Amino acid sequence: MRVATTIESSGRRHCRRGSALLMVIWLIAMLSLIIYSTVRIVAHDMDLTIAQKQGFRARQLAEMGINIAMNPVVKEYDAALLNMSAETNPMLTDGETVVVKIRGEGGRFNLNRVLQSQDRVLLERMFSLWGLGNDDADTLIDRLMDWTDQNDQTTLKGMEREEYEELGYIGYPFNRPFYSLDEVLLVPGFDVVAANAPDWRDFFTIYSSGGLDLNEAEPKVLAAAMLASSSTSDAQDDYGRFLEEATEFVQTSRWGADGIEDTEDDQKIQDINTGLQMLGIEATDPMTLQRFGLNEQTVHIESVATVGEYRKRVVLIVRGRNANPQILTREEVPLFE
Repeated sequence: MRVATTIESSGRRHCRRGSALLMVIWLIAMLSLIIYSTVRIVAHDMDLTIAQKQGFRARQLAEMGINIAMNPVVKEYDAALLNMSAETNPMLTDGETVVVKIRGEGGRFNLNRVLQSQDRVLLERMFSLWGLGNDDADTLIDRLMDWTDQNDQTTLKGMEREEYEELGYIGYPFNRPFYSLDEVLLVPGFDVVAANAPDWRDFFTIYSSGGLDLNEAEPKVLAAAMLASSSTSDAQDDYGRFLEEATEFVQTSRWGADGIEDTEDDQKIQDINTGLQMLGIEATDPMTLQRFGLNEQTVHIESVATVGEYRKRVVLIVRGRNANPQILTREEVPLFE
């Protein structure tokens, strides 16, 4: 009897010890999980704080670049002021850079001006280049014109209020010039252009005050203008040839002897007729002549700041840097590259 009681008592003690061991293991596991979770949360908060700090610093540096470029004394070739790093500017630390570009906004076609002047040839050639057939191009041009005119009269293939309401769109068209390029995407059919030519915004603006500035336009934009001013029947084939000619024109006539952009030997075209002759454009047609211009006063300033892995791009478009500058728009543009 005593032996049985002793065995039973010993079993209970072992059972209690086993339960206590399981409880200890469970507590250790829970504490480990809590500690691990806490460490992860703290690490995430630290990463978030660092990201916010670097993002703020990048925006601060980008704004600094804009302010420097707004000074009318600063020129496009002032590399020490427009290309800054820790090696060239004591205000910057390792991993920080600021790159600023000053361009004339006249390097793009003013879409409102093109529509108001009814320059259908230019738009037809560009839309054809971007994959639209003749009928689709004519339809889109009519819709763009109906969107920006001040009446409710529908053009041949266009759309006015009644046609938009039939599609369920209320309040369209605006019957005024475009206030931003984002509004252009509201015109039915322009989504095809945006899909076929993701860089279409490089060709158009709404802020310039004149024609395409021969001193500011990129070769691809000049090639589009040359295409519109030619008697070509195949936009796709001839654009490549015009692009080569426009690239040569920019490198030899604008970039100076060194062939490098934004250096002190860069040159300016002083006479529009001379510039058109260099491009092989015959300016006998008034519509052709009004497509072009010189010395656009609206300036496009782009400042890109890098802080570690974070980048900010700020774009400012201003009319007249010399006296009483008028800020037309300021935006932070996403960087996808």
